[in-house]
Amino acid sequence: MKEISLPEQKKIMMDLLLEFTSFCEKHHLTYFLTGGTLLGAIRHKGFIPWDDDIDVGMPRSDYEKFITLYPKEKKTSYYDFFCLENNEEIYVPSGKLVDNRTILDEAVDSDLKMGIYIDIFPLDNVGDTLEDAKRVFQKTIDIRKKIDVQNWKIVKERAWYKNVIIYIIKLLSPKGKRKELLKELDKACREFEQDTMTNYVGFVCAAHNGVKEILKKEWFEEYKLTPFEEYEFKIPVRYDEILTGFYNANYMELPPESKRKTHHMYKTYYKD
Repeated sequence: MKEISLPEQKKIMMDLLLEFTSFCEKHHLTYFLTGGTLLGAIRHKGFIPWDDDIDVGMPRSDYEKFITLYPKEKKTSYYDFFCLENNEEIYVPSGKLVDNRTILDEAVDSDLKMGIYIDIFPLDNVGDTLEDAKRVFQKTIDIRKKIDVQNWKIVKERAWYKNVIIYIIKLLSPKGKRKELLKELDKACREFEQDTMTNYVGFVCAAHNGVKEILKKEWFEEYKLTPFEEYEFKIPVRYDEILTGFYNANYMELPPESKRKTHHMYKTYYKD
């Protein structure tokens, strides 16, 4: 198999993003860039140079519509959408739009084989009070930590002592619990599920950093187009509050060179 270079990976991900956003526009589904992709759009007008993924968000109600509509109405045969609702082998409670012409060898302990993908995260309600929001986030983060243990995989690219720690932790952790934990997490994310947003919202299915990731509904009431590489995509008008919550107030400053590296470990190949 021929290995795919990073520039080629980014081109494939951009094509996936164009497929996704075009479908959303056609079916009147709300989407927006989020996470490192939103930061890249604002700070770099494209990919963060050392980043290697694409993150997009959707309100939960639109995410559920996408799950139903995309498999029936997609125009590109080699793209597939994987999520908890349609694939019990998935190892996260969010969605992935995948290019099946490729193979992604990821450092995840899972039998699910996918190609290069972009991440699609549902934006969930977490309550009308800050107390409710904090409670939901704490509950979901505790579950996420248990899922992370199930997903860890020993790989040669990781420092040997970290592999030893992972080996010991996995020996002590319950086996075969991932599916149960994912369902538990999905249920917790949907505690305040409804068609309209509550005062507080968040990407609780993917949260790791606690209450700093609690967001306000008014930050997602208006959107605008912004450049990302050679295209334009939607972002929340109040992106500054969102990025300040995800990162900090000086998010426009570049990190030290020692921290300018990807947080993923994988290799990608073209299928024969």
